[in-house]
Parts: sequence; C-alpha cells; structure tokens
Amino acid sequence: MTENTEQTLADAVRQDAPDNPQPDRKIIVVGIGGNGAKILHSFTHLPGSALYDTAAIDTDRESLRLSGAKFTIQAEADWTIKSGLGCGGDVMKGERAVARERSRITQLLADYDFILVTGGLGCGTATGGIRTLASVAKGLAIPAVFLLTTPFSFESYTKRKNAEDCIGELLPITEALVTLPNDLLFSTLPPDAPAEEAFARASEEMAASVFGMGEILRARKLIGADFAGFSSILQKRKTSCAIGIGRADSDDGLDRCALALERMLESPFLGGSSRLESSNAVILTLTGGPDLRIDEMKRALENASSVLPQGINLMTGISVNPDYEARVQLSVLAVRCDQTPETNLPPADGKNDTLWNRSTPEKSPASPRKQTRSDMIQDTFKLETISKGIFSRSAAVKYRDEDLDVPTFQRRGISIDKGSTGKTS
Repeated sequence: MTENTEQTLADAVRQDAPDNPQPDRKIIVVGIGGNGAKILHSFTHLPGSALYDTAAIDTDRESLRLSGAKFTIQAEADWTIKSGLGCGGDVMKGERAVARERSRITQLLADYDFILVTGGLGCGTATGGIRTLASVAKGLAIPAVFLLTTPFSFESYTKRKNAEDCIGELLPITEALVTLPNDLLFSTLPPDAPAEEAFARASEEMAASVFGMGEILRARKLIGADFAGFSSILQKRKTSCAIGIGRADSDDGLDRCALALERMLESPFLGGSSRLESSNAVILTLTGGPDLRIDEMKRALENASSVLPQGINLMTGISVNPDYEARVQLSVLAVRCDQTPETNLPPADGKNDTLWNRSTPEKSPASPRKQTRSDMIQDTFKLETISKGIFSRSAAVKYRDEDLDVPTFQRRGISIDKGSTGKTS
C-alpha cells in the first residue's frame, strides 16, 4: 500500500484547511416530552455524543432528571400548583405549558447554528408543544430538523390520531420533518418480546438515528454552505422518509466499512435495501475517527452507492469524530416522493401537453354542443326551519324577545336573493 493510500482523512483535512479555519458549527439536540427525554438518555451514552449540546423540555420533573441533558426546561402543566407531575397525556395542557416557556426556549436556542428536535408523537407534551419549538426555530431563522416517532399500532386510536393531526400542522412550518413509525422495530424484535423492551429499543434506535442525522449535519462539504440543498430535498412533496444506521469497529476482525454497510441495510427504521431502491433522494454520510484512511473512505462510499439505483439524487459527505477511534458509522436518509420531479422534456409521443402550453383542441364532428349561459341554472340553498324534535316542548331560548331557535332570516323577515336563473323570458 502506497504512502498516499495510507494517509488518514484527518491528515488530509489538516493539509487542506485554511490558515484561519472557521469554528465548528454548534448543534443542539432537543428532546421534548417523555419519549424525547428517554431518547436523550440513550443519546448521551453514545460515543461521539459529547460534541453535541442537549436540552430536554417536559412537564414531568422526574423525566427531566433522568434524561441526562445538559439543559432542562420544566414546563408546568398546571402553573398554579406546579406539581411537576406531567400533563397526563392532555395535548392542550402540553401546548399551553410549553407555550408559557417560549421566552426561555428562545434564549436557549438563539446561539446555535443547527437544531435537532426529537420526541414521540401521540401524548401530551411533545404533541402539544412541538409547534412552539418549530415556531421559535423559524423566528430565529435557525435551520431545524425534526425526527419524531409515531405510535405503535397496538397503542390507542387517540394517540395515533393525535400524531397524525400534529404532523399535518407541522408540515407547513418546518424545513425538515422526518417521521419514523415505531412499528418498523418489529422487523428486528422477536414476536414474544415484552412491550417494555420494544419501547426501550425504540428509544435506542431513535438515539442512534438522531446521532446519524447530527453527523449528516456535521459532514464536511455536505451541510453548511449547502444546507439549502439538504432542506430542499426534505421540503419536496414526499410520502415518507427512512433513516438507517450501521456501525462497526476494528475489533470485529472484518472490513469494518463493509460490515457497517451491511448493518445499515439491516437497520429497522430503514426497512431493507429495497427501500433505497425505491427512493427518489438519498443523503449518505460516513463518520470515522482520526484513523479513518482516504482509501477506506472512498471504498465505503462507493460500496454504499452501488446499492442505489442509477440517476438517484444522491448527496454524500464525511465527518471526523474524535470519539470514533477505530470505529466507523454509515448514516443514510432515504426520501421517497409521491411523484417524480417535473422536467422540461416532452413526452415520448413528442407532444408537449403541459398546462401552460396546451393549445385549444380542434372541434370534432362528434363533440357535444358547447354549453351556453342560458343553459346554466343558479341553484338555491334550502333555507328552512328545522324541527326541534324531542326539545319541541322545551322553553324557548330568547334574547331581547327574539327566539334564537328560529333562523335569523325568518326571525327578522330577511328576503333571500336567489339570483338570476340565467334564463330569459
């Protein structure tokens, strides 16, 4: 092996670094709600997580204590009692509690370059308060990525409905939203696994996914000046996103990059290599320690790219983490859109039938007669008094001697203008 191939990536980065290097971008990971606090607890135990600041926001005081976050904000569900016992799954209480802490959240996030928000949708604090976090990030003009889990299928309908409603409200106000169904974990869990283990595994996998997303944000020559390209991929109309994480170290005795790729493809939140093949855009990054070699990096990214279909929108990057000595991690974010991107190429038959260039079709002998204005008839509303049913004998609801149960137009003798029928006499 030549001297060039044995050169480490860290050495190459130092050689190419400018005389006045810019400081590393500051990234904070925010966990909201009980599940967010559990994810942070798992996140802080991952190697390399010391490069990130962490913050937990919850209405449960005990949950904040166990999160291990650097910063904590306790949002009181009942500010008059200040019990710190949580909001009991009430979305409205969670929304009010987090909204009351808006100024403290703004102060906390103001000095960061990127924000990663994680939590589990369906219950009170996260589902109700996540919109406040999105609004604060947007007001500060700080790029934010939201990685949120959706409830298991065996959880209550109310939780799943709350999660769906929250996602619908977040889509218009977030730059990058990734939702990961907890049900994907069943692909790696035995059918007799206890529910407690399933929830614990969900927190661990989410922590790994959050770290992988953080490494995507830290990757050199991927995010920074090119964050617009990253967010544009996630802002397009899409049906779903999936994230896969694969780790390996030198003690495994095999090619650690090849083993990391294999484990990435088996990641439960990814859903297998078929998920990559059906994706429209993929963001791929490699994380290694100071010992990561250039030839190793090149081979890892080439092997990972080989499982992707040709012509896919692919962004790749690398990041060096001091805590990843003798370790590597491959992180992939796969985005599947609900329609293929529009192009300026005409259809195969040579006819350009776009909405803007569509010409008036030629009249055919069999075409129906064009509808004229005289054929149009104005429909009318059926304004009529509705029977009170079983309340017909109850006392009338009156205000200033007016029976409010009688429609206003009848009570006040208003004549309804039904408009013209369009027919001439």
